[in-house]
Amino acid sequence: MRVFLSLLAAASLIGESAAIAEAPAVSAQSGVSPAACGVGDIREPGIQGEVPKGATANYNCGVKLVGQLPLVGKLQGVGRCAYIRPDGTNEIVVIDVSNPAKPVQVKSVPVTGASETMRAVVAKDRAILVSGNSVYDIRDCLNPVHLGDVKWPPLNIGASAAEGTYEGYGQLPHDLRLNRAATKIYASPGLWEADITNLKDPGSWKVTDYRCDLTPQIPGPWQELHRQALAGGYNLCDDGANPKGANNRIGGSRMQAGLLWPSIAHSLDTNLDGTRLYVGDQKVVGKKNLGETPKIRIIDLTQRPLKILSVGDGPGHGLDWFHAGGRDYVLHSNEWGTSQKQPYGTPGDTCHPYPRPTALGWGFEAFISEVTGDQARGVSMVHIAINDPQFCEVRKASGRDPWIAYHLIDNPLNAKFAAVNFGDAGLRIFDIRQPEKPVEVAYFNHGPLVHGGIGYYDASRGLIYAAGTSGFWVLRVEPQVKARLGL
Repeated sequence: MRVFLSLLAAASLIGESAAIAEAPAVSAQSGVSPAACGVGDIREPGIQGEVPKGATANYNCGVKLVGQLPLVGKLQGVGRCAYIRPDGTNEIVVIDVSNPAKPVQVKSVPVTGASETMRAVVAKDRAILVSGNSVYDIRDCLNPVHLGDVKWPPLNIGASAAEGTYEGYGQLPHDLRLNRAATKIYASPGLWEADITNLKDPGSWKVTDYRCDLTPQIPGPWQELHRQALAGGYNLCDDGANPKGANNRIGGSRMQAGLLWPSIAHSLDTNLDGTRLYVGDQKVVGKKNLGETPKIRIIDLTQRPLKILSVGDGPGHGLDWFHAGGRDYVLHSNEWGTSQKQPYGTPGDTCHPYPRPTALGWGFEAFISEVTGDQARGVSMVHIAINDPQFCEVRKASGRDPWIAYHLIDNPLNAKFAAVNFGDAGLRIFDIRQPEKPVEVAYFNHGPLVHGGIGYYDASRGLIYAAGTSGFWVLRVEPQVKARLGL
């Protein structure tokens, strides 16, 4: 048995082919951003995304700062309202942005549990904000009403052999996502669903663990262990929602987690009608090889057990579904860069030529994959010059490490732009109307943004709410950018 387990552990750590990130189709030799600056904007002095050594990031092009508050934390928004969950607190601060130049802190409401992100969705008959365990009705956006708490189990299992348990990653929930109807909450690590259809009765909010539906469909050592358990009349997910169940305690080590569970999801999103779930994982680059290729998966939510319809290459620390030109896409990326201390593997290296890994530590670019017809295929890269191999020495000289956290889409049902958090390179805004050819049209770099800030776009007023590490920012999209994007 010990030999068998050792072989399984080794198998779980064997990489697939190195992650592939194709070189940009067109890369201007100058490396200067093509963004559309307006009168009074302050352009970057060098190449796209560069902050020269010793300089203070104070650049904007195509977007202007119109208001701010000294509040730092996770961010979501709805119309004239913004919500910030300051790090290290158990509350959400409600901000009135009726006057963008003078946002006002209105009140705070309590939350239980924690999550890297919080999410808000406005549907036909409801408007919901979710953070950690807490679910709020935000139809009156300035006065959130606490509806109840989801009883997520206190899961301590590692996410996968490649990701392990570090800094609370194995805690549930980590990333959150509401479907478009705001009736289901999906959470990682693994894949969990909370059905909140009946908002009047929190006791009816059933939590379902779908890891055992999906694990037999993902190649790896876990398949045999799960098959053996099922043959013996036991489902390893049966006690997943039981706080005293074995699954809330086992998998505490990297090897144990790798033997039992594949990396199913870090970030996740649904399509318009909630029939499909798109998930992405992260993987890791080993010290002696280029590691495993992260995967995005398309999951059919209408079947029981759930069925994986398609698998594509690419990372999924952040993942957003969108519709453009009559077709479906996901924007997805990893996290961490050249300087981030990692629990496993090695930091990335922007001097590495394309194609290069896209695993954890190589979060230098985002990717767009088409998922029309339930088939995932990569179509383009969302990148900035400072992270391209030909400018790696300029990047080193700057002493900065721009890497991606999350991103937002202006309107997932008819996408025009993506606003990508590039860390030390600030918020970068790309035209994605032609997903095969994303082009930067604006940027705002007054220092890094909050890792899980997400942000929000108020289309009615052309405002972006952004979570800066120096405070809450209200940004206005300038007329020349709106004209270029057809907003």
